[in-house]
Amino acid sequence: MSSSFSGSAVGGFLVLAVVLIAIVPKPVWILLLILGGAALITWIILAIGEEDRKCRAEAEERDRADAYEQAAEAKRERRERDQRARQERIATLGKKNAEVVESAVVAARQVGDSEAAHAGWLGDVDFTTDIQTITGSLKKAYDLRLVADRLAGLESPNDDDRRILAEAKATIKRLEDTANRRVVLIVKCAEEAQHIDDSLRREREDAKVAAQRAELHAELSAMLYGVEATPDTSSTSPAVDSVMARVQAYREIKGEIDKARLDGAA
Repeated sequence: MSSSFSGSAVGGFLVLAVVLIAIVPKPVWILLLILGGAALITWIILAIGEEDRKCRAEAEERDRADAYEQAAEAKRERRERDQRARQERIATLGKKNAEVVESAVVAARQVGDSEAAHAGWLGDVDFTTDIQTITGSLKKAYDLRLVADRLAGLESPNDDDRRILAEAKATIKRLEDTANRRVVLIVKCAEEAQHIDDSLRREREDAKVAAQRAELHAELSAMLYGVEATPDTSSTSPAVDSVMARVQAYREIKGEIDKARLDGAA
């Protein structure tokens, strides 16, 4: 009975399909086929687009992860290099002199990493020669002190001992004072670069506020008087003046460093 019912249902469906085909005009069937094909093509295109977006997102995520890993590795290597250089300076210069050189290295790096340097405000920001000169002077002073301490440790010092020890101490002081003065100038450069960065940041903030103020002035003027008014923006921003003053101060300090280079080479 079940098989008979199923057969009747199938037969009825076939009869209904034949009737529909006979009743519905051929152009309508063609239109339905076209619409169905268009829908299928649209679905395929959307599916391909979604898959493409997914692949791009995965690729971008992998690129970000790789970039983060590379940056972390570079930071790690830089930290290790700095640590090795620090230990080497302590071994060859002594702890005190090594700290002096370290302060110069840190200051020089701060200048190079500053926004002012990247924007080209500071001109030459390479302090490699200065740091090499500082290191060389302190190395000579350290070596002199080692030998002088050994001589001073001998029993029964004579007049020649005292004379040459006094000369050694004077030379050590001169070398260290010269190196320290140059380090102070590099540190001042770093401080001025930071001040310039602060001024540039304030300038951006002032420009943003000025743009908002101009927009609100124009809107409020239009609301009050029915006409747009443009506020006067020709005055110089205090932040700009601050930047230029800081740049001038930086260049004056840098000029002192350049002069010290020439004096050292003479």
